[in-house]
Formats: sequence, C-alpha cells, structure tokens
Amino acid sequence: FAFGHSQLALALTMVGRFAEANAEAKLAADLDPLSPQVLADAAIAPMFEKNVPAAKALAKRAADLDPSYFFPVMLEGWIDLNAGKFRDAIPPLKKSTTMGAPAFATAYLAYAYGRSGDRANALVTLEELRKMSSGAPVLPFNLALVYLGLGDHQRALDYLEQAFVANSQFMPKLGRDAVYDPLRSEPRFAALLRKMNFVK
Repeated sequence: FAFGHSQLALALTMVGRFAEANAEAKLAADLDPLSPQVLADAAIAPMFEKNVPAAKALAKRAADLDPSYFFPVMLEGWIDLNAGKFRDAIPPLKKSTTMGAPAFATAYLAYAYGRSGDRANALVTLEELRKMSSGAPVLPFNLALVYLGLGDHQRALDYLEQAFVANSQFMPKLGRDAVYDPLRSEPRFAALLRKMNFVK
C-alpha cells in the first residue's frame, strides 16, 4: 500500500526521523512510481534536511508526472522558502495559485512577499485570501503564515494558538519547517511545541 508508506514517511519527517522517512518514501515510490503525490510527499524530508537538490528533483519528477497538479509547483516554492530564498519562492507559489490550489498556497505566497520585503503585495495577497473564503473566516493557520511573513510575530502566534485549538492538520509542520524559524525564540512558540510533544 504505497500511500500508507508515504503517510508514514511524512509522520517520521515531522518528528525528524529523516533516515527512516526517506526509506519509507523510497518504498512508497517504488510501489507506485507514477503517483505525483507520493513523489511530492517524498520531497518534504529532504527539504527539512536542507538537501535542496534532492527535494527539488523529487518535486520536478512529480510535476512532470502531472503538469496540471498544483502541489509539486507549490512545493518548489516551499523548498525555496525553507532555503531562505524568499524572492525565488514567489514565481512558483504564484503559479500554483492559478492551478486550483487551496487557500494555503495563497497564504504561503503572502508569506513569501512579506519575507522578501514586499509588504504591499503581501497585503494584497491577504485580501485575495479573504476573498477566497467566501464570507467564512480565513483559517487561523493561513493567517499565521501571512502575519509571520509580515514580521508580526505576536499576531502570528495568536493565530497559531487558534490553529492548535482547531486541531489544524498543518500544525505538525511547526517542529521542522524553517518557515517558522523566526518564532523559535518565542516562549509562546516553545509552549506550542511542548503541547504537540515536539519538545519536553
């Protein structure tokens, strides 16, 4: 069951067991070499390990398998964000938002604009995010990304705490994703990591 091995690889990635994660991801890809999702998910462990060439190669293979799928394109931008290449992240993230991507891709784009110093476009993208929600509140996790990109750490933490209460599926990223490095010295962020058993 390729998808089961792929999901196990992601779980191992989120707790930093990268060697095991990479082994499970390889097994998943061997079992289903034509799945763009399996290949894209396999890129996340090397991304968090700062192995940019390996992560990019897997994202490209996933994109080649299905050029219409937003996630490998968005993933290329996410890899650049993890590498601190905020301006480089903007074109693939922007492209992914034109491919039917969920709102979180737009939130990452706003983050990239903010971190690259383009506050105006970050705020424009925040408004686009609000329009996408069709009158419903924007998910707290997405707002946390936007305000983190804008450098408003306390507001970002407010929304991350709300995302934790809402049991957001994206919260496990906090342990390893370099996107959240600006918050790692914040006591409130450390408290969140303790609640999720990333630290004792």
